[in-house]
Amino acid sequence: MEDIQKMAIQQEDFQYLDELIRKVNDLLNPEDSLAYLQKKDVRDRLYGEKPGCFMTLQKIGRDTQPYMLPMCNRYGMHDPKVIGASLKVIQRLIDTQSSGYDSGDLQNVLNRLQHRHSVLTKEVPKPWSTAAKKAKVTRMFGNIRKYLAMSKTGEMM
Repeated sequence: MEDIQKMAIQQEDFQYLDELIRKVNDLLNPEDSLAYLQKKDVRDRLYGEKPGCFMTLQKIGRDTQPYMLPMCNRYGMHDPKVIGASLKVIQRLIDTQSSGYDSGDLQNVLNRLQHRHSVLTKEVPKPWSTAAKKAKVTRMFGNIRKYLAMSKTGEMM
C-alpha cells in the first residue's frame, strides 16, 4: 500500500517537473513563427520520433489522405501556441462547413484540442507533498483555535 502511495507521489512530482520544464522551455525558446511546420523534414522527424505530437483528421470522399494537425513545437514538446493554431484551422473548417470532412469528426477533434489547450495554459500546480503539508498545518491551526476557544469558555476536556 505504501509503495502505491509513493509511486503516486512520484508520478505527481514528475508531472509537476514536466510542467515546469515546459514553462521554462517556452520562456527560453518562444515560438514566434509556425513556419517550421511547413518544412517537410521537420514534420517527418517529429512524426517519426513523437507521433503523439500530431492529431489526424480523416477526409471523406476520394482523397482519403489524413490531415495532420500539430500539437508540439519543433523540440517535440506540447505547446499551447501550436495547439492554438490547430484550433484556428479546425474552427475555420467548421465555420466554412467544409464538405471534405465529417462534421462529427471535426467537432471531436476540436473538443480534444480545446481540452489539451486548456490543460497546457493552466498555472503550474503545487506538488502533492506541498499541498498535503499545507492541509496538515491548516488542521493543526484549527485544532489550536478550538483548544483556545474551549480554554476561554472553561470547557476543558
